[in-house]
Amino acid sequence: MAQATKSSPDAVQALLERLHHVTVGDPITHDRMVIFPIFPDADSAGRTALEYQTLERAIAAGSVQVTERGSATVPELSLQNSGQTMVLIYDGEEIIGGQQNRVVNTTFLVPAAATFDLPVSCVEQGRWHTTSRTFFSGESAYYGLRAAKHKQVTASLRASGRPISNQSEIWEEVAELEATTGSFSPTSSMHEVYQSRASDLGTYQEHFPYVPGAVGLIVALNGRVAGGDFFDQPGTAEALWQKLVRSYALDALTGEPGEAVTREQAVQVLERAQNARYEAYPSLALGQDVRFEGEGVVGGGLVYEETPVHVNLFCEDGERRASSRRAAAQRRPRRLGVYAEPDVEYNQE
Repeated sequence: MAQATKSSPDAVQALLERLHHVTVGDPITHDRMVIFPIFPDADSAGRTALEYQTLERAIAAGSVQVTERGSATVPELSLQNSGQTMVLIYDGEEIIGGQQNRVVNTTFLVPAAATFDLPVSCVEQGRWHTTSRTFFSGESAYYGLRAAKHKQVTASLRASGRPISNQSEIWEEVAELEATTGSFSPTSSMHEVYQSRASDLGTYQEHFPYVPGAVGLIVALNGRVAGGDFFDQPGTAEALWQKLVRSYALDALTGEPGEAVTREQAVQVLERAQNARYEAYPSLALGQDVRFEGEGVVGGGLVYEETPVHVNLFCEDGERRASSRRAAAQRRPRRLGVYAEPDVEYNQE
């Protein structure tokens, strides 16, 4: 049975109900990747939607600005929301610019007219100089990185209540990605790996357009269910769909073809998540950061006013496939340290 071991059992119950009240669509297949669109069932489809903007749209509209903090540090950025609506920043969203490119450690919903210290992880080890004073929304962290970071952040929440990653392991993960994709960046930049494989990733995007009405997707890579993401409303899923497709496809490119994956296997992942052990922690912004661990699956989500805004899933089978890159990565010498000013603080727990 699911069990809340920290705060807010209402948040846990809301996430459980969300997992129960979705349906898995028919598979769409291309090369080594399968997508199962996720739809709300009849009991949940008519609920009043929350009003917020995605970070990318808020930055484009000029209502949000992300900058380095006054005393720049690797694990935090400053976000100023001067708009009149909340802003959604999802787990793994890349923010490019400033002194280094970063990815967001977990999903946040930032209030209107608020300033927020945003917990992040660096995905560009070899740069510590300004390319632009403000940041922009980039890619989504690829599956293998998000899966590793999820476990690190969960452990940190349990220990300190703070969503902090292990920065050294994040840098190692990006270096492994470079090695196995045959990419090279002078600053070990995840963003440049995406750019180097733009043509291949574009082909995946063409084969996996947004499915009208879907609130998310479950994805299989190389013959194994890897994980999934879904949101509180179709508009959010549509806005982030192509970034998520690219993020999973980057892992698909580094694997070998596998057996066909069935819809029943995707459904079983949701069922295992419903029977998992749950914890809930107060978010540093709005709502509750809910985490779960079950048989072969881990994940979590942000719940605000009993609405799961974003839920993500990571399957152990998919993680094993992602971690198989590490042997190839040993052929590349590790880049040590970063080019940083002496007074810059780092989190390398």
